[in-house]
Amino acid sequence: MVRFLPFLISLVLSVYALFSCIQTPDDEVPHLPKLVWILIIVFVPFVGPIVWLLAQRTSRAGRERPVRPPRPAGRSMAPDDDPDFLKSLDRYRDPRTTIKPPVDEPQDTPRPKDPETPADETPTGDSPSAETDDGKS
Repeated sequence: MVRFLPFLISLVLSVYALFSCIQTPDDEVPHLPKLVWILIIVFVPFVGPIVWLLAQRTSRAGRERPVRPPRPAGRSMAPDDDPDFLKSLDRYRDPRTTIKPPVDEPQDTPRPKDPETPADETPTGDSPSAETDDGKS
């Protein structure tokens, strides 16, 4: 049983490295074409798979990682305080149940003017007004 262990380790390592190489996109394969890497993994036991895994790891570490926006310092924001989250909810809102603000009249249309009071009925400062502050006439 122990004498089969190196063969089993080599087989598992080769299969893992082979699947890893096949699934890697062509533009991300380090240093050599993908076909050459597959041949090295298959025909050079132990060394081929180990070299592939090390080359892949160093190439992955050398690539730039996507830049994430910095997290705000302090406490995280609750969803109901986050304006971006609240804006994203608009697409799920039912237009039949939302209350829309009243539509203002366009500014281009003329509004009817208040009727002008005749000149002979113009109130003057000398005459008392029809209503007083206490509400009596």
